Parts: sequence; structure tokens; C-alpha cells
Amino acid sequence: MLEIISCSRRTDIPAFYYDWLQECLKDNYAAVKNPYNQSTYVVDLSPQKVHSICLWSKSYKNVLNNPGYLSQYNLYFQFTITGYTKILESNVIDTLEAVRQMEKLAKKYSPSQINWRFDPIIFSSEGEEMDVPVNCGAARLKTFDGLCRDISSFGVNRCTISFLQLYKKVEKRLNSKKIKYHIPTLKQQIEFVKQMTEIADKYGVRIYTCASPLLEGIPGVNKSHCIDGVYLEQLFGKRTSKAKDSGQREGCGCTRSKDIGAYNGQHCMHGCQYCYGM
Repeated sequence: MLEIISCSRRTDIPAFYYDWLQECLKDNYAAVKNPYNQSTYVVDLSPQKVHSICLWSKSYKNVLNNPGYLSQYNLYFQFTITGYTKILESNVIDTLEAVRQMEKLAKKYSPSQINWRFDPIIFSSEGEEMDVPVNCGAARLKTFDGLCRDISSFGVNRCTISFLQLYKKVEKRLNSKKIKYHIPTLKQQIEFVKQMTEIADKYGVRIYTCASPLLEGIPGVNKSHCIDGVYLEQLFGKRTSKAKDSGQREGCGCTRSKDIGAYNGQHCMHGCQYCYGM
């Protein structure tokens, strides 16, 4: 049974720790700190032991410029593009540049190897590029429509969504920065996602919701499996685990993988004010 490698839920390795990743792949292993007890475990990265590597990032410039040892592996790309302003994402690349990168990935690899993450959804007038006199939700939908149009044009048709999880430290950070935001009720979330599905349907985009069971009953919304052993087997062949990842949230649909990132020592530098990992 070959392993799926997650690189990484904990930080943006492709954007900020790419040289480290290349060294790990060269050496065929990564020494990783356990986020719960700070012990160290070793992950075997030998190409013959790895089914695929799931990369998570907001910028794939390094991968596009020089895949290096990644060329020895099957790759799946989780690409977050939200279209927020620098107030919410101070060090994230320009949205148009991100879309151009995704198009290059689609041409170099395959659109089926890319999942677009419009995640998290935040209702904040300060987070939108356009003027928002009243309705932040309408501005989010307009941004989503434009991104659906552009991203579907080069064949990417999978989109994962979720709403902001207001952890205490996230709430404290947003308030300290005096960033105004609105937390929608469940009814408002459902109505908003219904409108998203109407937009997505125009462009042939399928919506998946991440760890949000109450949204999965909306027609046109699928349960997300961000790391999906069944789908990765269909893409690349060979066997891998289809067991549920016991280390994730209860509503998470992901199958088992080994994450090689770390919260401590590999700090993400995107500066996203909503991030629970900061």
C-alpha cells in the first residue's frame, strides 16, 4: 500500500520552504515534528513508497519554475485563490497572477490534478476589491463568478468551499486589526451556497464543501475529500489507502495521508488574518 504525502496543511511549503522540500525529496525522507507533543517522526519519501504528493499552496511559482525532484512523483494541487484584498491577505500574490499560475499547471500537468479552494468565505467589506456599500455577500458572489469563468476556461472544474471558522485567536486578531466582518447564520450560509451552485453550474464547476455536513444537503454540493484515495487511484493507478484520516476534524472526508509540514519552525508568511495557524 503506497502512502499519500500531504505537503502541507500546516504551512505553505511550495511557496516558502521549497528548498527544504527539494532536500527532503533528494534524501528520500522528511523528519517532522509532531504538532501535538513535539516529538519527531520520519516520513519515507522514496518514490517507490509514495503513491502521490498532495501540494497545498497559494503560489506555485517555485514548482512551475523548477519542479526538481517533484518530477519523480504523481502530484495533486490544492490551489487556494480567494480574491481578497491585502487587508485580509497581506502577502498573497495578485489574483490574476494566481489564475495564470493555475492555467500553467493545468497545461503542464492536467486540470484533473488541480482542486481550486475558494476558502474560507468571509463577509467583510474590507476584504473585497470592489466597492461594497451594503452587501458583502453580493461582492463575494461576483468575485466567485469571475474566478469560475476564468478557471473553468482551462478545464479546472473542482472547487472546495467553507465558511470562516472563528477560532478565539482569529477573532482576537481580526478585532485588534479593526477588520469588520459578519458571521452569517446557518440559514444565510445555505442561501449563499445555493447562489454559488447556480453560478458554478453555468461554468460546469462542481462545488465541494469542507467539513460542513449541514451544507452537504444542498443540491449541487458534494462532500469534500481534499485528499481522496479513491480519486487519486483513478488519476494515477496503483493502490493507496481509502481509510478515513483519523487525525482530522469529525466532518472531514479526507483519507489517510502523512503530512510533512510543521506549524513551528515553518511559519507561513502569507499574512492571512483569518488563519488559525498564525
